[in-house]
Amino acid sequence: MAPPRKLLESVGRGSDALAAQGDFRRMMVRILVASLLMVASAIWYLSLFGPLTTHMVVATVLGVFFSVLLGCGLFAAAFFSAKSGHDQVVTDATARRAISINPAVLPDGLDAYRRTDRFTETSVPSGLLRDHSTKAGTWGLIRVAKGRLRYRITDPRRPALETILSPETPPGIVEPTILHHVEPLGPVCFDVEFYRRVTA
Repeated sequence: MAPPRKLLESVGRGSDALAAQGDFRRMMVRILVASLLMVASAIWYLSLFGPLTTHMVVATVLGVFFSVLLGCGLFAAAFFSAKSGHDQVVTDATARRAISINPAVLPDGLDAYRRTDRFTETSVPSGLLRDHSTKAGTWGLIRVAKGRLRYRITDPRRPALETILSPETPPGIVEPTILHHVEPLGPVCFDVEFYRRVTA
């Protein structure tokens, strides 16, 4: 049986991280050596123009050493972050968050193809009162003509959402395959209009 994809990805990222750590350590040693050489070069250069004072040597050592160490160290840290897979983790998390937001409007290019009868608090089908979803590619708009209707999105792929729909609010957006249900809050009258992308 083939290993699960997530396991393979985690193993791959682990080996990448170990290799990146080794590269980072070697790079930091080189940066440290380069910093010391730069300090020695700077002190030698200053000695050509006159006697060196204690303050001059201390200032040169601190200024040159830490400037080189900081500049090259930041570059090494960026290199390590990219090579170890940390950047990809952040990118993946950002991408997942981008697609996990409940939509506020219907996507462009959809056409209405069916509308339910008007439902009331007594005639609403029981299936709408418990978690259900539309099929792939089918969007919906829940329009309330009278009263108030609680609309909940309960799908684990989306942030939990609970909103009260009324004639004064925008329609509730029903996303394909996303679990949701409704709950009348007293007398209510509403319908659902379905949309899909029509191909020529």
